[in-house]
Amino acid sequence: MSILPRRYQIIMKVLAFNRHYLPGFKAGGPIRSLANMAEALGDEIRFFIGTTDRDLGDAKPYPQADRNAWIKIGKAEVRYFAPGAISIRAIRALIDEVRPDCIYLNSFFDPIFSLRVLLARRFGLIPRIPLLLAPRGEFSPGALTLKSLRKSAYIKGASMFGVTRDVMWHASTEIEADDISRTMSIGSSSIAVGSDLATAPPVNAASAWSPRESGRPFRLCFLSRLSPKKNLTGALRAVGLVNASVVFDIYGPKEDESYWAECQRLIDEVPPHVSVAYRGEVAHRDIASVFAGYDLFLFPTLGENYGHVIFEALSVGLPVLTSDQTPWNDLSEAGAGWAIAPDLSSIAACIDEAARWTLAEQSAARAACLRYAERVLKDSQSIEQNRQLLFAAARIGGG
Repeated sequence: MSILPRRYQIIMKVLAFNRHYLPGFKAGGPIRSLANMAEALGDEIRFFIGTTDRDLGDAKPYPQADRNAWIKIGKAEVRYFAPGAISIRAIRALIDEVRPDCIYLNSFFDPIFSLRVLLARRFGLIPRIPLLLAPRGEFSPGALTLKSLRKSAYIKGASMFGVTRDVMWHASTEIEADDISRTMSIGSSSIAVGSDLATAPPVNAASAWSPRESGRPFRLCFLSRLSPKKNLTGALRAVGLVNASVVFDIYGPKEDESYWAECQRLIDEVPPHVSVAYRGEVAHRDIASVFAGYDLFLFPTLGENYGHVIFEALSVGLPVLTSDQTPWNDLSEAGAGWAIAPDLSSIAACIDEAARWTLAEQSAARAACLRYAERVLKDSQSIEQNRQLLFAAARIGGG
């Protein structure tokens, strides 16, 4: 199917690849990062997105996923592929059709949409178009400890074959830029920093909260993919150390069944004053209403280049207790929660402190969260950073 022209002036075209995209939600942050970029910049940069036709872990494709046509989603145009149909020939056909000014990859370790594109580009099987690569937190120290031998071999192989020789890198923060530089042994001139773009909360989402009644258990939740990187096991071990009476609800897709089995073992070991329940998956549109029912969001992740779910909690007034491996390290100073080393006793101490908050202290913390989120949403610099890095990639990349 031919690509229809837009009615406004487009300055450049970007062909992005991501393993999962809208209407999917189970893969979390990378979907939001790419969708938010397309919405913020889509009036002057035309985004085409190649992705699979189903959500993370799903056996069936989306009902609307026509594999033979571009589907308009927001300001982006999306082409869905069956998982087994993403050949180098298919990628080449997509590039020939779109003729992009820049290719944008949203993972380094994805063997299909990243490695396949990088190898094809390196050996001349696709045009040597400028390429921008966002590792999306994959190079954080915590993330690299997971399957470390496999990742180390992958990095060495990429270096040996020179597949990233003239690639520009997209870091969400200066911290991630340092991670990329250290991991890939490259200088800062090949790395552009542009913060991920946040999603505004639904109207009146914060007003849905009702304070915890006196004498009732403290309401705690975890909402993310259930995978080692997100560190639900650490959360469960920490919750087992709290003194307060706690209800701890877990939301998210069971990405790793063996990991979930370990989590279930820990759930069985929590003391009687702690009640833990798995509440299933949550579509992105329902996250705000879920957060409205809790007093604290517990997310001791091993590493996030952004952490959209952290912002989503703050944006509806829910204080956050997370690790110091995210960009949100000023939560305590803002009165919006804590960002601390994922030490079990320290996490438990913070939960106990929050459980002792009076109604006035609860209300003050929630107001601080809303002020914090409002400042983030008003930061126009982030949009301009993303705009500039895409234009820089198109000018500098290639060879």
